[in-house]
Amino acid sequence: MSGVETVAGLALGILPLLISAAEHYDDCLRPFIRYKNFAKEADRFRHLLGIQKTIFRNQCRILLEDIIEHDVASSMLNGPSGANHPSWSDVELEAQLSQLLGDSRDACIATVEMIKERLRDIEDESQDLEMTLHQDSQDTADLVGSKTWRRRIAKKLRFSFSKPRLDQTLCDLRSFNDDFRTLSTQTLEATSLQSKRQAVPPKKPYQEVERYQIIGQASRQVYEALGRACTKHTEHQAHFCVEVEQASIAGDHSARIKFNMAYTHLTLAGSADQSDLIWFVVDSTSGDTMKLGSIENPKDLHDSLSQSLKRQIEPATGATQKKAKKSVRFQSAIVTPTCMPPTLSTATIANAILSSDDMRKDFCDFIRRRLREPLQASECVGVLDNTDNCRNIVYPSSNKCCRQTRQAISLGQVILSVSKQQGVGGIPLYERLRLAKTLAIAVLQYHSTPWLRMSWRSEDVYFFDNELASVQDIPSLISPHLNVKVKGPCGQLSRAATFPYHNLARNPLLFSLGVVLLEIAYTSTLESLQSPIDLDHGRQSRYTEFFAARRLAKSAKTDMGTTYHKIIERLVECDFGCGTDLNDPQLQAAFHRDVICPLEKLEQKLREFHID
Repeated sequence: MSGVETVAGLALGILPLLISAAEHYDDCLRPFIRYKNFAKEADRFRHLLGIQKTIFRNQCRILLEDIIEHDVASSMLNGPSGANHPSWSDVELEAQLSQLLGDSRDACIATVEMIKERLRDIEDESQDLEMTLHQDSQDTADLVGSKTWRRRIAKKLRFSFSKPRLDQTLCDLRSFNDDFRTLSTQTLEATSLQSKRQAVPPKKPYQEVERYQIIGQASRQVYEALGRACTKHTEHQAHFCVEVEQASIAGDHSARIKFNMAYTHLTLAGSADQSDLIWFVVDSTSGDTMKLGSIENPKDLHDSLSQSLKRQIEPATGATQKKAKKSVRFQSAIVTPTCMPPTLSTATIANAILSSDDMRKDFCDFIRRRLREPLQASECVGVLDNTDNCRNIVYPSSNKCCRQTRQAISLGQVILSVSKQQGVGGIPLYERLRLAKTLAIAVLQYHSTPWLRMSWRSEDVYFFDNELASVQDIPSLISPHLNVKVKGPCGQLSRAATFPYHNLARNPLLFSLGVVLLEIAYTSTLESLQSPIDLDHGRQSRYTEFFAARRLAKSAKTDMGTTYHKIIERLVECDFGCGTDLNDPQLQAAFHRDVICPLEKLEQKLREFHID
């Protein structure tokens, strides 16, 4: 859906109405400029109409400058593009202007419509005058341009401009212009007054950032626990869902967070069997939430862990065992479930589960075996890690579709496929914006963890649970996953870059996000969007990506809007006014303010207008 089509789909578009009225002024003025030297009445009317045109355009510019920059507003009204300027079809700008006008929006639309009606009346009068003058020139023998011809034309002009109806039309136009100016001024004054009233000390700027930091720290602990959990395989591959299933974070930074992921081991050749993925949820708790008493349903958790423990320690044969033999066999290792007191703590049960040799030696096969059993989503599979700082418990995935093998498709593949299907249809605007916001949040959450490489691309983002009827179908871009390798106990954490740091990017991680957001906006790969100006004597260089990204960010020629492209500019240049190290809390706060918050607002506005 193009920006023009989107604006046309709105109930009442204020932007198209403004530029239509502004251009109508020019159409009305043109005939009177031609006859200004014939009669002073024509010149006087031209001046009066020109004054109303200037007042209207100035008021439009003042109104627009409250939401966009002065240069952009001036270019929209006075630039050579006219109604073809891309901002007139900007759905985001339309939504912002409608929100700014608020209750005055309908009144403004009605006023501008009446202005256009009066301009049409003036245009009709000027056309009648031209026809009269043309007919008079044909009926007389006087040469066009002679004194006699000029005197006769001046006489007819004076007669035409002496009509009360034309003066009344101009008077009405002046009145409607005053109404439009009053409505606009009242709106701007009310907005300014509201801003002053709301100018209270802001909340701590890092509160929301701290939430992302806590989630990121928990995810790092999960990654490290996965690396220690399996000694059988040297390397594994994880598809880590960037959106947490549940996050409960208290003021003391204690937290309970659920991470959804798929997991498998790599072969000696370095490949992964995607058909053998294990889907599970890691319930990560830290701080006071590790205490049994702080859990909402401690009895349910106790029963779940007890059932899990019982399954692990009962003989696989299922034969009836004598109680005496059963207690003797396990007394030295763990406490039997039947002997557990009802007040047994979660930590004790967790330690008992961790004592399983299978769990310690081969997490992959252990979890795979357990998930083959008929488990409920709330039933514990095992404990991945249990320390003084955190506890990570594994549960079956609540998404039944994920338990079945589905073909994975990367964001890069989706973009490439859509770019080749010109005219067939693209990714909906709202879905692209929602994905951009989700990936921006993921960067702030996982920037300092092994889940996110220092440089990453759309090929590193995967989607599952997509059943496409044909190759032309567009997959649902919900629940993006990061494709990450997890080192075994002997491995080292790796955040290798996919491109050299000396490509002029001040922050490769933020630059990567900017590139992905560009590809989402254009639904084309960055390479396909390159132009000769980005190349070095016709060849790609280590700077080509940077030059192309910076040029495309500034062009703002997509339907995502100017704010979206300004976000990309900041990301590409790492222009936040507080350094380039994303570990700095100031830059994190600026990133949240200048990237995540604007994307959230854009998403909300599109949702309110039911776009896509």
